[in-house]
Amino acid sequence: MKYQFKADTLPLAIVISVVMLLMVMGILLLWEIDFLHFSKQNFMRQQQADIKSAFTLYSNYPSIIEENQDTVLVRLYDSIESSQMLVEREQWGMYEIVSVSSQNRKAHQTCIVGLDSVYSNNINFYYQENKSTLTLVGNTNLDGYVSLPAKGIIYGQIKSVFFNGKKVENSKVTVSKELPNANNNLKKYVENLFSFQNVEETVINDSSIHADFYNSQIKYLSAQNSEATFYSLKGKIILAGDEITVSSDSKLNDIIMVANKINISKNFEGSLQIFSRDTVIIEENVKMNYPSGIFSRKYVKIGDNSQVNGYIIVDNDDKIDTRRANYIQSRLAKVRGLLYIRGAAQIQGIVSGCAYVARAVFYSPQGYYNDMIYDSTILENNEIAYPLWFKNSQKRKIIKWVK
Repeated sequence: MKYQFKADTLPLAIVISVVMLLMVMGILLLWEIDFLHFSKQNFMRQQQADIKSAFTLYSNYPSIIEENQDTVLVRLYDSIESSQMLVEREQWGMYEIVSVSSQNRKAHQTCIVGLDSVYSNNINFYYQENKSTLTLVGNTNLDGYVSLPAKGIIYGQIKSVFFNGKKVENSKVTVSKELPNANNNLKKYVENLFSFQNVEETVINDSSIHADFYNSQIKYLSAQNSEATFYSLKGKIILAGDEITVSSDSKLNDIIMVANKINISKNFEGSLQIFSRDTVIIEENVKMNYPSGIFSRKYVKIGDNSQVNGYIIVDNDDKIDTRRANYIQSRLAKVRGLLYIRGAAQIQGIVSGCAYVARAVFYSPQGYYNDMIYDSTILENNEIAYPLWFKNSQKRKIIKWVK
């Protein structure tokens, strides 16, 4: 039997065939796009995993970057070329900025790191040998291992106040020597901070500036000296001045501040590292978030209900004069991290971390008492990362991820 088709049937068949072909091609194209997207996502996930592996490698073996170098290329797997990671580090105050990126820098992460432990011998409280006896009075508690002068400690009293804390276990006491020195590279870094003069611009009241940490230069700013200045500064910024007073409503995140005298007004909260040639005053109810820190050559005072999370270092080169304090900590103040005082220190309140002290003095209205700690608790803290004050060859600990 013969079939006859109308003349318009053939174009219709062609159109239907073309549409079906386009549908098939569209499905294949969508599959190809999905496959490429999946491959890209999988590659990026692998890159991120490799970046985390490189951070772990550096944290455990920081010596992969030589002491006088700032970068190193690390191939995690010999058979996979794309596993080659660039590890970069830069000193940032008493901490380090560490960045890990892929070869093309499309995948990268940056963090602030510190030391896993403060010192190799894990001493929680170190009191320099000065041929004297350390007296503990009031509710004073020294946890963990302590290093004391050869004459040891006595549990004494001031007027009607007797020692009522926890006595130190003899098995946890070693004999101290001179206060350990900082590593020379970090001392040079501090000197460079104090001597740097190349300032890009002056920050005025209500200034708001953000500088990325990854693959960027430090932004140097000059502070106007005023009674109380509001700043909103974040990132890789060094703010320098003569005398700086930071208002309580300032917003500071991870910056460095350098001046002769620095005053942080009460009720301030933020994260910054302070470097002072002379004096630092932290007023009441201040919260310096982790990772923060204070370095001074002369004097630091911490007010009631204030917290410093990171470190406090007073590195006084002058001969110690116990009639004048180099460090005063309120009975209601807290320090988490490293407390290092090369000078005369009145330590009260809580130190959660490690304390290294040249001379402890208690100042009262009636006079001062040498080699005495009154109402202070020094606790062990294995969670916090410590500044690179003593050594830079120890294991690292990630503090904070930054951009």
